Amino acid sequence: MPRYVHVPTEATHQLIRQAYEAGGPYQWAREAWKNSEESHASIIQFGIEEQAAESRGVLRRTIMDNGEGMEPEDLKIFLTTFGGGGKPIGMDQNFGQGFKSAVLPWNPYGVVVISYTLNNPDGAMLWIYRDEQGNYALKEWAAQDEDGDFVSYLSTPQPFNDLEHGCDWGAIRPDWMETGTIMVLLGQSAESSTWQGDPEPSRHESVDGLIKYLNGRLLKVPERNGAPIETTVFDLYERKSAERRASKDKTVVLPSGQEMVWRPRRIYGLRHFIPRTELTGIVQVDEHGTEAEWFYVPDPEDPVKGSRDYVHQRPVVAVDYQGELYHADSAKSRYRQFGITDEIRGRTWLILRPPVYSDSRPMEWGVLTQASRNMLMAKGGVDLPWDQWGDAFFERFPEELARVRDEARSGNRGQSDASMAKNLSRILDRLNPRFKASRVLSSAAGLVMGFPSGATTGIPGGQRTTSNSGGRGAAGGAGGSAGPQQVLAPAVGGTASGRSARAKGGFPAFEWKRFEPDEAKFLARYDQNDTMTLSEGVVSQGVVFLNEAHPVFIQECNYWVDSVWPKADPKQVQELVHRVYGEEAVAHVVHAQRLNGTVVANNEKKPTVISEEDVQLFLEPVALSSALLGLVNVEQRILTQGGGLFGSRANAQ
Repeated sequence: MPRYVHVPTEATHQLIRQAYEAGGPYQWAREAWKNSEESHASIIQFGIEEQAAESRGVLRRTIMDNGEGMEPEDLKIFLTTFGGGGKPIGMDQNFGQGFKSAVLPWNPYGVVVISYTLNNPDGAMLWIYRDEQGNYALKEWAAQDEDGDFVSYLSTPQPFNDLEHGCDWGAIRPDWMETGTIMVLLGQSAESSTWQGDPEPSRHESVDGLIKYLNGRLLKVPERNGAPIETTVFDLYERKSAERRASKDKTVVLPSGQEMVWRPRRIYGLRHFIPRTELTGIVQVDEHGTEAEWFYVPDPEDPVKGSRDYVHQRPVVAVDYQGELYHADSAKSRYRQFGITDEIRGRTWLILRPPVYSDSRPMEWGVLTQASRNMLMAKGGVDLPWDQWGDAFFERFPEELARVRDEARSGNRGQSDASMAKNLSRILDRLNPRFKASRVLSSAAGLVMGFPSGATTGIPGGQRTTSNSGGRGAAGGAGGSAGPQQVLAPAVGGTASGRSARAKGGFPAFEWKRFEPDEAKFLARYDQNDTMTLSEGVVSQGVVFLNEAHPVFIQECNYWVDSVWPKADPKQVQELVHRVYGEEAVAHVVHAQRLNGTVVANNEKKPTVISEEDVQLFLEPVALSSALLGLVNVEQRILTQGGGLFGSRANAQ
C-alpha cells in the first residue's frame, strides 16, 4: 500500500499562519459569508452576542445564517481538517482552508461553532482553540450519566448555559433560525471584544471597514427564493439622547449602565452603488473572451450612489471572478493603462470578466484565485495580463467614452500649434532610420493573425479610429496589401492576417500641466494609451506630460527669463523652454521604444534582448524624470533657437 503525503499536526498551525498572512483584512468575513451562502442560507447576519455584553460588557462578533447547518461529525471535519471542509476541492472551487486560516490566528482563545439541522434540531456545538504548544485542538467536556458518574469526554455537546463565559450558548439562536449555523469569535481571552474585527494593528479593521469591504467584494448579493440574500452587519453606538424612540432601536445595557444601540446595516454589493447610466458598454479585450464592461456617470449625478459609511467614494477598475471582485483599484496608473484619462477617471467604472480556469478544461486559458482568496493569477501562475487588456481596450476605445473625454478636455486642451507636429515628425525622422520598431502589418498573404489596432503605417502619427461604439467588436478594417497598412495586435483567432516587418511608427505628443500632489515629485510621465490631436487632424500615439510646477522647470524658466533675455516677453521665453524640453522628452520615449527587441549581449545559450517590459521600465516616471535632469545639450538648443527670436545673450543684456 503506498504511503500518502500528509501534514503533521505540529506543522498545521504554521500553514494556517502562512495562509493568514497571505490573506488581507476582513478575509475572515468573506470566508464566513461564502460558507453561509453555499449552505443555501437566505439570511446571513454579522451580529454581536448580547448576553455576554449585558453580563460582562464583552462584545463578541457573531456570524449567523439560516442555511442547512452541519451535523456533529461534519462540524469536526469543518474545523479540524486543513485542506478539507466537506465541499469539493479544486482550482476553480475550494481549497478547504479559507475560514480556518482567516479566523483562527486572531482568535487563539477560541471559535465556538453551533449548528442546527433537521436531523439534530437541538443543535451541537464545537469549540476550537490554540493550545500551549501552538497547535489547534477541540475543547472537550466531561459527560456524566444519570447518577453523575463520568462516562466520556465530548467535543460536540448540545449548547449549554456557560456561566464562566456569561452566556447560554443555546439562547444565541434567533427566532428566524430553524436550521443554520452560529459562529462566535472569542478573540484572545474570555474578556476580549471582537465586534470590530481582527485587532492586528496593520489591518486597521472596524465595523465601517467591514461594511465597505463586503460591499466592495461582492458584485451583487445573490438571490435566494427570488430575493437577495439578506446580509446584515450589526454596528453599535452609545445612546446619547432619548429623543429617538426606543422602539426603533435594539438597546443593550452594559454592566456599567451604558446603553448601547444595536444598528443593522445592509450589504448590497458594488453593482448597487453604480448609478444607472446610458453611457455604458462592453469591449472584448483578448482572444480568450475577456470582457470589459464600462460605466460613465455624467454630471451632475454623483459617480457613486451611496454614503461613505457603506462604500468607498471612488469608482474602480476591478476583476469579476465568480461574482466576487478582486484587485479593485482607483489609482491613476490603472486607469491610464486603459486610456481612461484623469479628466474622466473619477466618473468611470470598469469591470473585467475573464474566463475562469477549470480543472475540467486544463488546456484553456483562464484566471484562478490564490489559495488565500486574496488575489487572482492567470493560468501558469503568472500575473494578470493588465497591459494586454489595457492596450486592447484603448485600441477599441468606445466612441461615447472618447466623446466625454474630449469634452472634459475642451476647457484645458485645444488643438496643438502647427509647429508641434512638424517638429516632432522631424525628431522621429531623425531617429527612425536607426531605430525601427518590429510590428505586425496587415497583409493578405500574411501568416500571423491579429486584431486591427486602429493605427496605420504611412500616415504621420498613425491616426486612430474608434468605431466600437461601446459594444462588441474591433475598430478598424481587415487591411490588405494595397495602400496604408494596418498595425495588428497579434492574437489567436484574430480577424486579420499580417506579417512581421520593421516599420516606422507614429510619435507621441507632449503637454505641460501641473501634476497632482501624489505625482508632484516627478518631472514627467508617459501615458502610452492617450492621444492628442495635432495639426491637420494627425493624432499622436501616446502623450508625454511634463510637470510645469516642478522646481527644476520653474528654476530653468526663471533663469532664461531673468538672466538671459530679461527684455523679451517672458511668456514667449517660457514657451521656448517648454517646447525644447517637450521635444527632448518625446525623443527619449521614441528612442526607448525603438530599443524593444534589441540584442544587447550574446552567450552560449541565448542572447540577452531588451523586452517590452524593459522598455516600460525605461519609461517609468522615475526614469523619465532622471533623463530630463542636467541636459546641457537642451540648454544649448534653447540658446541657439532663442538667439534668433530674442537676440544673443550679450544683446539681450
